[in-house]
Amino acid sequence: MKEITPYRPEIRFSDVDAYGIVHNATYIVYMEQARIHWWRQAMGEGTWDWAKVGVLVAHHSIDYIQPVRLGDPLEVHSHIGDLGTKSMDVHYQLTCNGQPVAMAKTVLVCFDHARKTTIPVPEEWRQALELMGSQSPFKGTQGRA
Repeated sequence: MKEITPYRPEIRFSDVDAYGIVHNATYIVYMEQARIHWWRQAMGEGTWDWAKVGVLVAHHSIDYIQPVRLGDPLEVHSHIGDLGTKSMDVHYQLTCNGQPVAMAKTVLVCFDHARKTTIPVPEEWRQALELMGSQSPFKGTQGRA
């Protein structure tokens, strides 16, 4: 399996709320960026024509464990989870200094932009994702974020 490096966002001042911690909605932005970062490494640059076949977010869930503060060294580890006929789960572990700060999951549904309809996971994606998913540390955690 390819070694996938985690996404390391810079915690910006605008990410922090009045309590001095990263605002809860900002985690979704980190997760989105982590998915793109993960995809490029796992599947290769240029393997996805976003204008033709894309994904829609059907669901997000996040379990917050510890607060993240301005300047913290956040890492977002992404892994493929379960694959359905038209959907896939992406699991995330967010850490600071190796300690978990959040666990999350996004359910993505494949979508044909030209026809404006959901479609099965493309076969070339499925083959690569199944291989990676079988080795995911999050496999079997579909009931938890």
